[in-house]
Parts: sequence; C-alpha cells; structure tokens
Amino acid sequence: MNRRSFLKAGSASVAAAPFLNLADALANTQVNANDDYKALVCIFLYGGMDNHDTVIPYDLASYNKWSNIRSTLLSGYTTKRTLDNLAPITAPSRFGSRQFALAPELSGIAQLYQQGKVSVVGNVGPLLEPTSAEAIRAETARLPARLFSHNDQQSTWMSGKTEGAQFGWAGLLNDALIGQGLQTPSTFSAITTADADLLITGNNTTPYHINDGQAATINVIDFFDEPDVLSAHFSALGHQTNNLVEQDVAAHINRAYNANKQFNAALSGTTVSLPTFPATPIAKQLEAVSKTIAIREQLNEKRQIFVVAMGGFDTHSGQAQSLPKLQSALDGAFVAFDAAMQNLGLSDKVTLFTASDFGRTLAINGDGTDHGWGAHHFVMGGAVQGGTIFGDIPESELDHQLDAGGGRLIPTLSVDQYAASLGQWLGIEQGTLETIFPNLIKFGEIPNLFK
Repeated sequence: MNRRSFLKAGSASVAAAPFLNLADALANTQVNANDDYKALVCIFLYGGMDNHDTVIPYDLASYNKWSNIRSTLLSGYTTKRTLDNLAPITAPSRFGSRQFALAPELSGIAQLYQQGKVSVVGNVGPLLEPTSAEAIRAETARLPARLFSHNDQQSTWMSGKTEGAQFGWAGLLNDALIGQGLQTPSTFSAITTADADLLITGNNTTPYHINDGQAATINVIDFFDEPDVLSAHFSALGHQTNNLVEQDVAAHINRAYNANKQFNAALSGTTVSLPTFPATPIAKQLEAVSKTIAIREQLNEKRQIFVVAMGGFDTHSGQAQSLPKLQSALDGAFVAFDAAMQNLGLSDKVTLFTASDFGRTLAINGDGTDHGWGAHHFVMGGAVQGGTIFGDIPESELDHQLDAGGGRLIPTLSVDQYAASLGQWLGIEQGTLETIFPNLIKFGEIPNLFK
C-alpha cells in the first residue's frame, strides 16, 4: 500500500466516524428481552412524491376527472394507469361512493393495506393553522414560510422550521423519552443511513450513522504489523494536551471509535436470519435497519428512531419513466421490511412511515408535475390501525377550497398531528407533545393511527 492510498483510506474512515455524545453509552444496563421495545422508522422521499399518482381515484366518475386532467402525462406510462391495472384498496365508509387504488407499482403495499398492516395518511403537510383557498386568496391565511422550496420544506417536515433549524421533532421525542425515564442517554437510539440528520437531532440526542449496514471502520489498520499502535492513534487514546478544544475533540473521537467497535462487534457476534431484501438502495437501507433492530439487546436499547431515504421524486420532467421505478423500489422495500419484522417477531413493536418535501400538482407541465404542498403517506406496522385512510383525500379536480393553485393540495392534517401520533405511540405524554409541537392545539385531536 502506497502513502497516498494509506492517507486516503485512513482519513476517510476517521472523517466518517461521527462526533457523538456517548457519555453513558457503555454504562447502560443490559436490556431484558421482555422489556417494552418500540421503534419508529422514517422513509424520507426526497424531491416531493406525487400524491396524485400514489392514491388514485378508482370509482369511475372520480377516475375520469383525474385521467382527463392528466391525459397527456398518462399516455407516456409503460404500465398504463387504466382502471384494470390499478391496485384497489378498501376505503372507509365516510368517503361514500368514492373509491381508491394505488399505482400499479405499489401493488405490494396495496396488499399489505388489505391485510390490515398498512394505512394511508391523507393530505398531510406543514400548517400553522387550518386554512383554505379562500383565506389564501384574501391574504388572511398564516402560512408556513417558504412553501414549495425543497430545502426549506424538507427542514420544515423534519423540524417545523425552514433551512438552518437545529433540532428535529424525532430528536426531541427521543429527548422526551429520556426525560420520562423510558429511555437512557444512549448512542444507538437515533440512527440514520442517509443525510437526514436533522429529523433525529435533539438537545440530548445525536444521530448515529451506519453505512452499508455497519459503523465506520478503519480497515487500513489491518495492513500493519502493530495494529494496536495505529488503533490507539486513530482513537485518540491517551492524547495529552493542555488545549481544552483538543481535549474535547480527542474525547469525542475516542468515544465514537469505541461506539463503532461496539456496534460492529454486536453485529458480527449475532446471527441474524432475515428474508431476502431486493437489491435496491432503499431496500438495503431497511435491511441494515432490520439487522440493527435484531441486535437491540446487545446495544441496550428500548426505544429507537431510524431514518432512511431515497431521492429522485422531483419529477418536473420524465415522470412517466422515473416515477414507476421509484414506486416499485419503495414497494419492494415495504414488503421485505414487513417480512423481516414478522421474522423477528417485532411487527407490533416497529412502525414504518413515509415523509417527503411536499406533494405535487394535479395539473401537469407537459411530461411532469410541479411542487405541491399536501401529500398522502403510508404508515405500516402491527400496532397500526391498518386497512384504513386517516385524514382526507380531496377530489381530483381543480379550483376547490383545498386547491392552492394547479391542484396543490392545502393540507387538512398537519405534520404536527402526524408526528404527535407517532410520539404518542412511543409513550410521550400529552403535555410534552404540546411543547414539542406548539401549534398542535390549533388542530383539535391527534389522529389515533394505532390500535
């Protein structure tokens, strides 16, 4: 190995090791197998998933309205969005004669819905207060800042604030679990496989990164005759300095290095038998999450929050070619993750949910769609009230009271309500939820997504 290869391998590995608050990580008592374990897993869909091509009208009258508005775009799909090609789902009686289906590439999720394992959360998005198209036209509506901006709305979904926010709501939920004694300060309680740190960052919660199913590893050490010497160097073991900043950095590096060793040792020392996951990036991320959940006892965890992600949903053009592939990958990942949780006997202990920048316009721009607002999302798990639709699915038409323009849906369910329901399931007290989500009181009840 030449000097350049050594420096590249060594520095890249050290840079990948996260700066963590690990003070109590190795002092936790062993988790008992009978303890109450729960985990949330967020799939963040970067770019803005097209809600109008996710939950599709299935009764003839509504379908005709939808297909007429989107006729030019629909003609480009290889798998046609004809009625007989859609994957129908049973709608609650409150929708009357209206019926719904999922896109053909989401047939696995549709089947899980029919089995009572998945539900749809309809027309959810950032809100400061309930509003309408009339209030927006009259300029009396209080609206979230920088609507339709990717970076800002990703941040708003994760934190309630635009780009530059410091803490995410899932990180604050984990902080609350610590405050209520349902969680100990821990290294492995908030884990990401993607660039979605904000969601799981709190005052006392720091994201822990895994990549390709494991923690950062300095593999270059194995090439040396005296690996302990180099290991001590990279872990900042015994680093002596009077500089307080250097002391703090050295302590963080040492803790991160030891945490990564602990994680990888737990993973390699545990036999985890899981169903086969598809070879897509999103499925492989969920496979890594599944393996991490399987070693929860070795990591001493009772509550965990995970974030995985997939991109490509900003379908301004070429939507007929790109979106079906994305939907197929998402569908395969859902089905595999459900099978994995069944295999681990943890279906009722793990809840998977989706989030995204925003939905998209019902109107088309030629061969794609533009940035929207409200969107429809999926929630899955054995504890979920499956086989139903929470919230609303507005009619597929333009210029109604929930149309902010071009078929951009004005949300009828706030992200605060969506997130608070997930937090409620984790065990967060009502008063604490109202502190984390200060606008919650403006929206009435928290939807009960769970049994």
